[in-house]
Amino acid sequence: MNTHYFYTSIKILILGIVLVYNLNLNAQSKTKPNVIIIYTDDQGAVDLGSYGAKDIYSPNIDQLAKEGTRFTQGYVAAPVCAPSRAAMLTGKYPQNAGVSGNTSATPNSKGLPAEQYTMAELFKDNGYATGHIGKWHLGMDEASSPNKQGFDYSFGHLRGCIDNYSHYFYWEGPNVHDLYENGKEVFYDGTYFPDLASEKAINFVENQKDQPFFLYYAINMPHYPYQPTEKWREFYKNTPKPRGDYAAFISTIDERIGFLVDKLETLNLLENTIIIYQSDNGYSTEVRAFNGGGNSGPYRGAKSSLFEGGIRLPTIIQWKNHLPKNTVNHQFLMNLDWMPTLASLCGFTTPLKDIDGMDLSKMIKNPATNSPRTSAFWKYGNQWVVRKGNWKLIGNPKDTSHKGILNFENDALFLTNLQMDVSEMENLAKKYPEKVKELIQEYITWEHGNEKDIPKKIKTVSHIAVHKLITTQSKLNANYQNIEVLIDGKFGYADFSTGQWIGVEGKDVELIIDLKNSEPISEVGINYLSSAGNWIFPPQEFEVCFSEDGEKFKNLKSVKIKQTKQQNSIDYASLSTSQKSRFVKITIKGIGVCPDWHTGAGNPAWFFIDELIIK
Repeated sequence: MNTHYFYTSIKILILGIVLVYNLNLNAQSKTKPNVIIIYTDDQGAVDLGSYGAKDIYSPNIDQLAKEGTRFTQGYVAAPVCAPSRAAMLTGKYPQNAGVSGNTSATPNSKGLPAEQYTMAELFKDNGYATGHIGKWHLGMDEASSPNKQGFDYSFGHLRGCIDNYSHYFYWEGPNVHDLYENGKEVFYDGTYFPDLASEKAINFVENQKDQPFFLYYAINMPHYPYQPTEKWREFYKNTPKPRGDYAAFISTIDERIGFLVDKLETLNLLENTIIIYQSDNGYSTEVRAFNGGGNSGPYRGAKSSLFEGGIRLPTIIQWKNHLPKNTVNHQFLMNLDWMPTLASLCGFTTPLKDIDGMDLSKMIKNPATNSPRTSAFWKYGNQWVVRKGNWKLIGNPKDTSHKGILNFENDALFLTNLQMDVSEMENLAKKYPEKVKELIQEYITWEHGNEKDIPKKIKTVSHIAVHKLITTQSKLNANYQNIEVLIDGKFGYADFSTGQWIGVEGKDVELIIDLKNSEPISEVGINYLSSAGNWIFPPQEFEVCFSEDGEKFKNLKSVKIKQTKQQNSIDYASLSTSQKSRFVKITIKGIGVCPDWHTGAGNPAWFFIDELIIK
C-alpha cells in the first residue's frame, strides 16, 4: 500500500470533517437572533405617538410597535435610573442585584457588584459579541465597569448624565469630564453626544454583522439637560417649554433609532434581530428638568414615585416575522423578566440561578396565553409596593407628578385596584381593610419587606406652642413654606417628601413663635431628620432667645448637634431653661455644604425640621 497516498487521504478526510463542522457552526451562529435593547432615560408613560401622544413625532419607534408588540403593562423594577438598569441587566430585584438606589458619581465608588451575572455575560457565554453604548450609571470603580460586566465593547458616560456637547458632568461635586471608550477616557469636544452614540451603535452593528451580537443601547435622553438640535427646536417652536424641548429630545431619539434600523435593513439583519424598547423610569419633575416636560397620561406619579407614572412605561418588542406584529398586549411584564425571556427566545440552555425574572416568551408569542407574572414587589427609599393581581398597595406614597394631595394621616397606606381605576387618585384602604392586611402580609413575607416599613399612626405631642402663631423673615424654599406644620403637634414620618417637614438648603433659618401669652418655659427642642443619601444632615446647632414684646430678645442659649451619616432617622435636640416669655426665637443653623466624605462634597447641604417643641 502506498503510505504517502494513505496519509494524504486521511488528511483530506480530516480537513473535510473540520470544514463541515465549521460550516455547521457558522450556520448555527447565523440562526441565533441578534438582540438590541434600547433603554431610554426619564421618558414619560405616554410620550410616543403609539402610546397616544398627539404632540410628539416618533414615526420610527411607532413603526417598531406596528411591526411588533406594544405592552400597556410594561413595568420597571425601580423609579430611578441605576436600580432600574441593574434589575434589567441581572433579572433581579434591585435589592438582590446590589443596587437599591442611584450610584455615586464619586471616582472609584462601587456600583453593580462584580459577582452579579449580567445579561451581557449570558450572551457572551452563548457566543455573542456584546456592546454597550450610552449611559452606564452602575458604578465608577473598575469592577462595576461595563467591560468587567460582560461587555466586549463600551462607549459612553459612567455617571447619571452629561452635557451633550462638552461631555462634562455638572451635577454633583467638581465638574468632571465623563466620556469613556473601553475604560479609557476619550475626548470629542463639541460633538453632540446623541450623534456620537448613534455612530458608535451603527459601527458596532456593522463590525459584528457576521456573528450574533447583543447591543445595550442606553440612550441618555430625554434626561436633562434638555439640549435639542436646531432641527427639532424649529419643529417644536410652537410647543410651550419645557414640553417643546422634551418632545424635541424624543424626536431626536426616534430619528437615531431610525438610523439604526436602516442599517439593520441594509445589512439584511432586521429579520434576525430582536429589538426591545423601554424607558428606565418615568419623566422627571426635577428643577433641572424645568419641573417637567413629560407626561404620565392617565397615571399618577413620575420619576422617583412608585405610583404608576413612575414605573409603568413604554415597552415594545419586535422580531420581524417571528413574533406577533401590530399587537397590543395588556398583560403584566417587568424589565427584570427580559433576561430569562430573551434566553428562551434565543434558545439558550444556560441555567439562570437565583433570579427574580420570569420567562414570558410564551405569553409574548401568544398574547392569549396568561402571563406567569401575576405579582411583584417594589422598594425605593421609604416607599414600597406589593402588587397582587390587580390590587396594589403602596406604603409611604410619593406623588412627584403633583396630581393630587396626599394626606399622610389617611394615605400612608394607599390601596388601589388597577382594573377599576388606573389613575390611583382614590385611596381604597378604608373601603377594603382586609385587602390591606392581606397585602401587608405579602410584603412582610417578601425577603426585603419588613414590619418596620409599615407606616404607623402619626404620633402626636402636646406642648404649649401647638397651633400658636409662627412667623419667619428667612427666605424659604418654594416647596417648604408651610411652617405651621412645625407647631401642629404631630411628628412626621422619616421621609422628607411627605409634606410634614420644612427643608432648608445651604443656609440658616430664624423662626419666631408667639405663645399669645407670657408662659413659663422649661425646655425648647427641635425634631430633625437625617438622610445623608438625600443630602440631608442634622443641623449644626440651634439657638433660642426670648422676648415679651417680640422685638427685644435676650437670654440667648444654644446647643451643638452631633453630625451623623444615618439614613432616614429622626432625632431630637433640646435645651433646658427657666424663663417666662411670650415670644420665642429659634435660629437653626445648617452645616452649609456637604462634608468631605459625602458624594456631594462642597455642594449645598439640606436640613429638615419638623416639630418645634416648647414645654
